[in-house]
Amino acid sequence: MNISTNRVEAFSDCVISIVMTIMIFDIKISDTLSHMTNKKELKELLVLVPQLISYFFSFTVMGIIWLNHHHLFHMIQRADEKFLWLNLHLLFWLSLIPFTADLLGEAPLLIYSSAIYGIVLFMASFAFMLLRRYALRHGLMNIGEEKQLNKTLEKINKRAILKNYFGMAAYLLSIPASFLSIYAAYACFTVWPLLFFIPDGIDDEALAEKVIETNK
Repeated sequence: MNISTNRVEAFSDCVISIVMTIMIFDIKISDTLSHMTNKKELKELLVLVPQLISYFFSFTVMGIIWLNHHHLFHMIQRADEKFLWLNLHLLFWLSLIPFTADLLGEAPLLIYSSAIYGIVLFMASFAFMLLRRYALRHGLMNIGEEKQLNKTLEKINKRAILKNYFGMAAYLLSIPASFLSIYAAYACFTVWPLLFFIPDGIDDEALAEKVIETNK
């Protein structure tokens, strides 16, 4: 059964925006802050620095995932029921990022905080890869007899999948790295955002316009 992608993308955007918003709620300032001396106030604010860094990084990761998700749906022409479940699978792992970000912010030097963060990011990147590969293998991006455009879409997605494998490998490596060096694990966390900071999309303007016309 072919399903329109409009509702799927709208629902995904809603979930991702909620997940990105609720992360800030975990950063709480003491109710007694106004009654503190300047020195104690500064000390209290400095305690929040790890949480703010964790929030900033996690928000950035979520934003990059949203951008890539948007570009992926820009190329997809139709969906089916399995694709919907794979999309829900991705959203499930994304919904766990606020919990792990809070855990990492509260205890940035603890092994298990870093390891759990790495596990969730690995599963989120794995879920994204499954979603893209399924769409590519089952022709959900194919545009009729447009052979040139279909070849371009396939090339774009194969490149994105290859980058996804590198990102997954980095997140997977971050888990044992957490037990050896927290800072090595943190370095692994930056690989996926760097790889996908610029989403994989259609560079050719004429081809991009053809996709837009087909999606209307």
